[in-house]
Amino acid sequence: MRNRMGAVVLLLLGVSAARAEVIDRVLAIVNGHLITLSDVRRVVELGLANTGRITDATEVVLSQLIDRRLVLDEVERYAPPEPAQAAIAERLIAIQQQVSGPPGLEERLAALGVDQSWLEQWVRDDLRIHAYIEQRFSGAMEATDDEIENYLREHTGDFVRNGQPLPAGEAQAIARERVMAARRQALTIDWLEGLRKRAEIARPAPKSIG
Repeated sequence: MRNRMGAVVLLLLGVSAARAEVIDRVLAIVNGHLITLSDVRRVVELGLANTGRITDATEVVLSQLIDRRLVLDEVERYAPPEPAQAAIAERLIAIQQQVSGPPGLEERLAALGVDQSWLEQWVRDDLRIHAYIEQRFSGAMEATDDEIENYLREHTGDFVRNGQPLPAGEAQAIARERVMAARRQALTIDWLEGLRKRAEIARPAPKSIG
């Protein structure tokens, strides 16, 4: 009887482990770093990813987490300056406001199995990534006068306020910012594509439960 009960317990433990694997399984391995389903859920629940209005954002967020891991590997290699504590605190406050303040954030983090230090590290890494990209592409992103003038001609309707054209200086400043943002995006996309090609990225197939 005791042996039979032991067998039942082991069976139940095996079923529980199998279910846990489904609940929190490895979705990708990027240069040896694991990205799990729990990682995706944390990012979605805390509003840390760009998901738009997608109902099931798992694949979108997973792709973003893969790219983030690749960039962080580059950041670790070149070590940009550490972000200021004030910048980290400001970003944390913004996240708190999205989840009903500090108590709401603490409750959400606990439900997701992480704590404040995890979120602080995420924010720190975000700021390090931003600093690295700005440093890497700063020279290549600068817009020329010709590019700014071309943008103004092609988007005349964007530089009107109350039926009147914006002052030349203000319009040029906006155009410069937009041209540089578009160039930053294009350069970053090309760079990420190169990182993906050189990386070791594995996507384990989901295991079925019998």
